[in-house]
Amino acid sequence: MQAFSYPLAGGAFGGASGSSSVEDVQGYYGLLTGFYFGGVPTETEIDDTNVDTWVDVVFSADPSGTFDNRPTSMKDANAVGHAGTGADGDPVIFSLEGLDLHSAANFRSSMSFEPDTDESILETRLLFNRHAGTSPSDDFSIEEVTLNMTQGADIEYTAEPMLSFFVGDTIDTNGAGDAGQCRFQIKSSVEGTAYLRALTWYIQK
Repeated sequence: MQAFSYPLAGGAFGGASGSSSVEDVQGYYGLLTGFYFGGVPTETEIDDTNVDTWVDVVFSADPSGTFDNRPTSMKDANAVGHAGTGADGDPVIFSLEGLDLHSAANFRSSMSFEPDTDESILETRLLFNRHAGTSPSDDFSIEEVTLNMTQGADIEYTAEPMLSFFVGDTIDTNGAGDAGQCRFQIKSSVEGTAYLRALTWYIQK
């Protein structure tokens, strides 16, 4: 673990106040690939069928790579922090169950992208699914341009996109088993390969 340098805690939010313990008001949920355990990151291929298209990242967490330090309310609501194996067609989907309208979060990915063509762009986003009974009921996203790749093709460009959001009334906890959820997606303007190292949600209850 000495090679591991990806920050999982500290600095994301202020400290707890009053009688609440830290576990009651803040925490994080981290998923690490084998990259941090002497192995390799997980690859997501962008080919001619999905250029300029939002795609779910392929992500395989290492057997020792799940760090579940979510706030107490989230653990009480759902013992498992995410659904999905991370395989193609079965993406990692993070549950917001246990959070309310006072909650907020930062999402951070550690990754790199190797484009097959110079002068290209990589965008990233979180895609949110709302809970039942909302209007509108369709999915929504927050997104950013993460990489402007202008230094050549066939080289790795490192990125750590950070996406912040508050828990509004369409993705908070609506009832047992009914809350918002989100997943990480990428969009590249050219063919290439994304290398995923870690996904982390920093949570403020």
